[in-house]
Amino acid sequence: MSILSGPQGTPERVWSLVSLIAAHDGQIDKAEASEWLNPGFIRDKQKIADKDAFGQALGAATSIGAVQAEGKHLVLNSTCPTADMSAFADWCHDQLCALSSDQKDAVILETYAWMAARSLDLRETRWFSAAPGKEFADAAARALPDDKDDDGDRRINTSKLAAWRRWLGFFGLMDELPLSVAKPYPCATPRLAKEIATSALPRDTEIPADAFLASFRASMPYLDGGRMFTEAMRREEIAAGSRLLSPILSSALRDLHDAGAIELGVLGDLAANVSMTGDSLHRVRDFYAVTIRSAAQ
Repeated sequence: MSILSGPQGTPERVWSLVSLIAAHDGQIDKAEASEWLNPGFIRDKQKIADKDAFGQALGAATSIGAVQAEGKHLVLNSTCPTADMSAFADWCHDQLCALSSDQKDAVILETYAWMAARSLDLRETRWFSAAPGKEFADAAARALPDDKDDDGDRRINTSKLAAWRRWLGFFGLMDELPLSVAKPYPCATPRLAKEIATSALPRDTEIPADAFLASFRASMPYLDGGRMFTEAMRREEIAAGSRLLSPILSSALRDLHDAGAIELGVLGDLAANVSMTGDSLHRVRDFYAVTIRSAAQ
């Protein structure tokens, strides 16, 4: 089973389960946990409960490593944060970033890496929202490595797309416009903002563009230069210079620059310049350095 196997295994349900176990000192009887999270209702003097909801939440929680089933008991991973949902989201994100390609749940971020690579090839992200769900899922499934996929859990399909988008939104990698009926769109701004805030990079000091970008290749392996992104570029045979950024990363950098969290250093036509794609109307198209503003933390 994988995180995306059950549509009701949402991040919020998983967090509720983690919080419940934490409130019981890190261990709880499975049947009791089900009663707490899925109490059901009475109809015609009979109790009705959707057992799938709890089962799918538990499946996602165990798949991501937050919870372990030991006999009739559920035990919380001691490294799993329980103070707030934001910290839990960061922990889950880091768990997935550490997965190798032969592990089923790697498909969540590998698909994002493929999407970022294809966006770089096309120089825009509008295709993501315009593509019908089946067309997108089929293209993603073809692009991902086969590896050991005997039960199909490593593949993306239309039934998994909603859960995939929901988890990416939980990590700060997908967003949607307010009051919009359109599909969520790839947006790495919140995730990059978190990674910058927790980084050991100097503040209020110019950092060469290459050094700044290299600092996040391990913590965000699905974006430019990261191992998942690089592998997606190789599989899709996409040729692009290392000094040209994908629209997804470009947009995140521009957003943080406009918000005053960072400053992109622009100084003529330098050999050290890194070029961005996507928003052709934005005044910043190339930069040679990045300054992280301490006042914006």
